[in-house]
Amino acid sequence: MAELLPSEVPLKKRKVEAAAAGLGGPCSQEPASLLSPSALLLQIPPCTNTSLPVWDHMRAAQVEALWSVTPYGITVQMTPLTSQKTQGKTHSASQPAVLLKTQPSAQPVPFKLTCKMHHTPYPFHWQLRCSDTHQWVNVSLSAQVTLEKLYCDVDRETIKLQDSWEQAGTDVFTLNFHTMRLRNSDKYDKVRRLSTSSDTERNPFLSTEWNFYWWNNSSWEKYETELSKGLLGAMEAGESWCRFHIGKQMYEVDFSSMTQKNVTTGFQRRVQRRPTFHSPFSLKSNLKTVVLVDTSTPVSQDLSSLNVDPLQEFSSWYPPVWTLTPDQGYSLVEVPPNSKAYQSIHSMFHQTLSENKVEIISILQVQNVFQWDKYQRQKQHMQSRSPDQAGSLERHLFHGTTEDSAKEICQNNFDPRVSGKNGVAYGRGSYFARDASYSFKYAASSCQERCQHMFLAKVLVGNMTAGNSSYTRPPPLDPSNSGYELYDTCVNQIPNPSIFVVFDSCQCYPYFLIRYKVVPDIVNVCK
Repeated sequence: MAELLPSEVPLKKRKVEAAAAGLGGPCSQEPASLLSPSALLLQIPPCTNTSLPVWDHMRAAQVEALWSVTPYGITVQMTPLTSQKTQGKTHSASQPAVLLKTQPSAQPVPFKLTCKMHHTPYPFHWQLRCSDTHQWVNVSLSAQVTLEKLYCDVDRETIKLQDSWEQAGTDVFTLNFHTMRLRNSDKYDKVRRLSTSSDTERNPFLSTEWNFYWWNNSSWEKYETELSKGLLGAMEAGESWCRFHIGKQMYEVDFSSMTQKNVTTGFQRRVQRRPTFHSPFSLKSNLKTVVLVDTSTPVSQDLSSLNVDPLQEFSSWYPPVWTLTPDQGYSLVEVPPNSKAYQSIHSMFHQTLSENKVEIISILQVQNVFQWDKYQRQKQHMQSRSPDQAGSLERHLFHGTTEDSAKEICQNNFDPRVSGKNGVAYGRGSYFARDASYSFKYAASSCQERCQHMFLAKVLVGNMTAGNSSYTRPPPLDPSNSGYELYDTCVNQIPNPSIFVVFDSCQCYPYFLIRYKVVPDIVNVCK
């Protein structure tokens, strides 16, 4: 649970309406989410009149909650306190007076309206200051995560922010991450990011991991870990500069101008400090409250079996995570984010594709009995032919494609006969990659949702050899006995291949379909 002092108000859609409208009954039904056994999140309807006096008490944490619980209903009544309580101090504009405070999930923190701390679901927190009231307001939960992703990307210097619930009258302005200043905004004059302490002893569970970078005239390079820690320590201690040696050269970093100077030559370079991004998904074991930003489509099947890791070897004919009924031959099943299946695929996907740059929308498991049976029979055949290769026979590899092609592949499997659209450098077959970053190049986004598609496929690689653009099938294992036993797969290099080409569709199966998108350049701070 992350906590922050309480002078902030969630940024909501505010419409000025007649006072009488705020005194009536509920104007719409809004969802309620049980974040934990002790935390309930209620959404304020957009048409609610938040200018009434009771809301002043709410903002000042001067209310008490009276609960009435029945087997079929819960009533919560907010009553202003008759005596005023002392509020906590607010944060300074440039530097937070109090860092976000976190506690491990083993120590539950109940929400109390009289608590002087403001509870946040993440160990980072972004706020904008209203120009007219000088009041700090929180950006939306989804914007919190997107802003953090962009800020952790050292290559991002400026981004666009949008403050509007409707397309008309959109207020778009610029945030400079290097200076942490806003431009072209009539509504907000300042921005700040609050975070947990970087001290792992004070905060061993959710400490902020900062990195220092220097500009090499073409890109940002990270300082070595120990040097970065030294610079961070000096900066947090209030020092204005810090000197260090690299070889025989002495350098000085000025924290006020964020520059590095060669003490001998006087040559200067820009430096900057950015945190390492840790997604709410990866932190969920240490967060008491977890907010899933991207809501998934409800799935009717029982997905308890998805707590089995599907990337591990299994002895059954069909994957233990399958949920097909006997009368079904094909199904696409959405994998819930809290399952082991999702966690394994999420980790593998982001090994080479940074979470700063792309975010997973959903993961779908392809359950196709006909195609799976063909794959399993081919696997049995290859295992019996080369029993010594049992441990290295099968790999999980990526394949980027278009939305239309993804639908075709889910039904009919990968087809080597239609190869050549994206090159045939290692043969005319179906191409797969060890790294998601390579397959990313071939995953064109759909126009409307900006969604991209990538398969995590099962591939029987077997005996491998270096490929050639002229190959329409793998070459023979023994050149002197041409036409008999062939290699199974062509690759880009031996050893340590990263690109694999198969010429028989029975050697591959579209195991999971990953739908994802590039982190947007414009962040709507309301939605």
